Amino acid sequence: MKLRALIRGRKVHGVGYRNHLLAEADSMCMKGFSARNLRENGLQLVEVLFEGDETQVSSFMEFVRSSWPIAAEVSEISFEEYDGRIESLTKFAIRFQAIQLSRGVESILRIESKQDAMLEKQDRMLEKQDKMLEKQDAMLEKQDRMLEKQDETIEELRGVRSDLNEHMERRFARIEGEIAELKRAIRELGGSFA
Repeated sequence: MKLRALIRGRKVHGVGYRNHLLAEADSMCMKGFSARNLRENGLQLVEVLFEGDETQVSSFMEFVRSSWPIAAEVSEISFEEYDGRIESLTKFAIRFQAIQLSRGVESILRIESKQDAMLEKQDRMLEKQDKMLEKQDAMLEKQDRMLEKQDETIEELRGVRSDLNEHMERRFARIEGEIAELKRAIRELGGSFA
């Protein structure tokens, strides 16, 4: 017995649908099986051809109606009789596996290429980071020199303040002495202070 299943939906490609169906057909030991992705009126479509005895076909139809990959978005499933040639499940599995392996290699190569580009960006970022750290080191050296100058300036100011204090103390002492002399001289001349 041969049938054709049409599985339509917004997302039935790229979700592992054919592999999902192939695994079930293999577990049921179907005689013939093939599946391909098509498009119809803007919708994605998976066409499945399968062949087996009446029990196998009935069980497989029930599986197709009730089970699909988690990421699939199915809107309609239909079945119709099919009288054309269907390749053996084994032949389809080998061909399908070769196609999937080829896609896997292409994906790995794309990932590797992206990884190389990311590593190049990372190298450029590390170079920039090194330059920034060099600038930061230079700034810290300048800051250290400025702090040394600040410490020297503070020491100088302390010295000037000390010198100024000594000078002012001597000057005030001299002025006090001169005032005391003036007072004595005024007293001697007979003057007084109020």
